[in-house]
Amino acid sequence: MLDDDRVLPLPAEAGSAARARRHVRRALAGEVPDEVVADAEVCASELVTNAVLHGGGTVLLTVRVTAAVVRLEVADASPVTPQWVPHSLTAATGRGLPLITTLTVARGTDAHGGGKTVWCELSTTPAPPDDADGGSPLAAEWASVLAELTGSGPTAPDPTEGPPVRLLRYPLRRGVRLREHREAVLRELRLLGLAHTPADPGAAGLADEVTAMLEAEYGGHLNAAETRKVAALAAGLECVDLEYERRPGHLEQVQRWRTRMAELDRLGRAAHLLTTGEPPDVAELSAWVLDEFDRQLRGGEPRPWEGPLD
Repeated sequence: MLDDDRVLPLPAEAGSAARARRHVRRALAGEVPDEVVADAEVCASELVTNAVLHGGGTVLLTVRVTAAVVRLEVADASPVTPQWVPHSLTAATGRGLPLITTLTVARGTDAHGGGKTVWCELSTTPAPPDDADGGSPLAAEWASVLAELTGSGPTAPDPTEGPPVRLLRYPLRRGVRLREHREAVLRELRLLGLAHTPADPGAAGLADEVTAMLEAEYGGHLNAAETRKVAALAAGLECVDLEYERRPGHLEQVQRWRTRMAELDRLGRAAHLLTTGEPPDVAELSAWVLDEFDRQLRGGEPRPWEGPLD
C-alpha cells in the first residue's frame, strides 16, 4: 500500500513542474543520496512538463522507493504515447525524454482507461564515473551528440578582450546536472509565460529577464567550451580544462547573472514564483564558476576545482 504523501495530483498548469520537484524532494529526503534526489527532481519535472503540455487534465505524480530504485510515475488523460527520440544538445526543445533516458535505468509507458502512465526508475546508488575507454552507454550517448556537433560547422567567434577565462578540472558529471537544472528552470519559465504572468510586477520582470538570460545560455547552439565538455564526456573523462573568451562587458554580465539568479531563487522559495532552488552539489559548482569568472576578469589567476569529481 502506497502512503498518501507519495502521491500528488497536479493541475495542468505551469507551476505544476515546480510543485512536482518539491514533492519529490520531500518524498525522498533522507532515503537516497542527494545526487539521486537531484536527478529524480529533474526527471519528475520533465515528465510533468510533458504531461502538462500534451496530456491535458489533472496529472498524478507518484513516487515509489525500494532498496534498489526510485520509481516515478506520471499519469494523465491522454492516450498518446511519448516518443523517446534522441535530440542533441544544440536543440532548444525536445530533450526532456532523452535526458530521462540518460539519468535512469528503466523507463516506459503503460496505457490505462483512455490515458497513460509514463514512468522511469533511477538507481538508488549514484552511478560511478564512466570507464576511461568511453565504452559506457552514457559515453556512447555523448559521442552521438559530438558526431552531430562535428557535422554542424564552425560558429563565428565572439569578439574578445584579453586572455581567456579558464576553468581548471571542471567536473563533467556535476556540470551535466548543472545544465539539466538550468534547462529545467528555463522550461518552467517558458510554461509560466504561456500560462499566466505573476501577479507581482517585479517578479514578472525578473522572470522575463532570467528567461532571456537562460535562453541565451541554454536555448541555442553550444559555444566552444560546451562542445569541449561533450567531447570529454564522450571520451569517458571525469574532468576537463575549459577556456572562455572574454567579451565586452563580461564582468558586468557575470555580476548580473549572479544577482538575478539569487533573486529568482529567493522569490521561488518564498512561493512568489517557481521553486528554482539549486540542489546543493549544483549550487556549489555554480558558485565556483561565478567566482572563477569574477576573479579572473579582475586580473586574478585561475584556481582549479577541488571538490568531488561526481
